[in-house]
Amino acid sequence: MLFPIFVVITLLEIYVLVSVGESIGGLATVLLVVITALIGSTLLKQQGWSTMKKAQHAMANGQAPAFEMMEGVVILISGVLLVTPGFITDTIGLLGLMPFSRTYFIDRILSKNADKVFAQKNTAFIHNRQSNKTNDKNNTIDGEFWED
Repeated sequence: MLFPIFVVITLLEIYVLVSVGESIGGLATVLLVVITALIGSTLLKQQGWSTMKKAQHAMANGQAPAFEMMEGVVILISGVLLVTPGFITDTIGLLGLMPFSRTYFIDRILSKNADKVFAQKNTAFIHNRQSNKTNDKNNTIDGEFWED
């Protein structure tokens, strides 16, 4: 399913770049792509540090920084889109770096995937600590289990 999306986006990017190049010239188009990348990288750095500070603040208050982690994922994807040359990917990447639209993207992702995440009845996490003892009877298994 992703391959057709990549092909369509690539063809649309080529079409838009050629159209803009015909309208304002090739050099101006290249400069515009470079300028959007520079603006995007500055915004990427600023939003990344802001999200890091919010995550540290949440952890200092004893809260899990789940939303901040989701913001970090959207910021990472936006950074990849900004590195990709083209106006469509730059526009989507810049939207992902703006706090109001980033919140919208996260809400959409969570609303579409909430049923998948919360559909599991039992959730377990088991961590097996390796001991230096050769006797298998002395292995300790730490784990958590909860049932919704």
